[in-house]
Amino acid sequence: MNSTRYNTLDVLRGSSVLFLIPLHCMMMYATPETWKNSILGELMLIAERGTPVFLIVMGFSFVFSKRQSAKAVLKRGVKILAVGYLLNTLKFVVPMLTGILPINLIEAHGLGQTEILSTILHFFLLGDILQLAGVSLLIMGVLTPLLQNKFNVLLLGLFIIGTAKLVSGFTLNIVGVDYVLDLLWSNTYNVYFPVFPWMSFILFGRFLGMLYKENSTSIKRYNQLVLFYALGIIGLGMLLCVVDYNYHFGDYYHLGPGGTLLLLGVNMLFLSIVPLIEKFIPQQVNQLLRFTSKNVTSFYIIQWIIIDWGMGIFGFAQLNQFQILLIIPFYTLLTFIILKFKNNYWQVASERELKRSL
Repeated sequence: MNSTRYNTLDVLRGSSVLFLIPLHCMMMYATPETWKNSILGELMLIAERGTPVFLIVMGFSFVFSKRQSAKAVLKRGVKILAVGYLLNTLKFVVPMLTGILPINLIEAHGLGQTEILSTILHFFLLGDILQLAGVSLLIMGVLTPLLQNKFNVLLLGLFIIGTAKLVSGFTLNIVGVDYVLDLLWSNTYNVYFPVFPWMSFILFGRFLGMLYKENSTSIKRYNQLVLFYALGIIGLGMLLCVVDYNYHFGDYYHLGPGGTLLLLGVNMLFLSIVPLIEKFIPQQVNQLLRFTSKNVTSFYIIQWIIIDWGMGIFGFAQLNQFQILLIIPFYTLLTFIILKFKNNYWQVASERELKRSL
């Protein structure tokens, strides 16, 4: 992959990661009134719709990963799942056991204060974007031979989009099995990013990465192809949403085919647009975006932990727009400080280990 394409991915991934702190501050701290009647609330609703670009970039980058064997992909999937459940523990279980998790957050999840074990289990098993990434990698690992062909990748993505609403919420009333099915196609908020339909963004990103690999000598042609696909997908998605908006886009986390296609097409456009504006991005901003892109997983984990632990101070759903605007820079700076400290610590530890082995 040439340096221009690498930079495009860094700009997209780095930008989407930087928006996480304002978005998550709104999610955890904003009152319903702030969400509904503030400029920040409107902006964050738009930013939230940018989540697919992160997944598209993940799929695109997968094509150029050296770890392509089924074993390597499966191992990576298990590792990401483990990180996801560790994050749930640090985000929710630890604050709950230490008494800083707000009662109104527990009640917002439909849980009681006295149901300690069931509450801990609920928060530990919450399905978020790391669970989506982990399960998606497990599926791709199992289907490794089949997914060597880009059109098979495309067909699987379309299959997931087309069937997501049909299987949404299907369970067998078997403890344990139902949780796995929820990770695949839940229609409730114990899983925010079920595989159906959200894995389709990863698969379309992988398809675009394979398409890029075939057209790497003609970037202009590649951008034209992406633009063509994106506009067609947007058109179809909009048409379906016009026919039945509630079915296709009524629930952002559990989208129908129209909503998925609309978001997919809009976010695909960025792969064509970003290369056109990269030269206008200041060098310092580029360096910042590369840094956040390179440290995406650590950044994601750190900002979630400190924001959730911050509920011990600010509470859950208690702040207005002005108050949230005040704490966003603080959380951003604190995240970078912790991330820098973590990177320096591991670098020193690695150097010590290297000296011992010499």
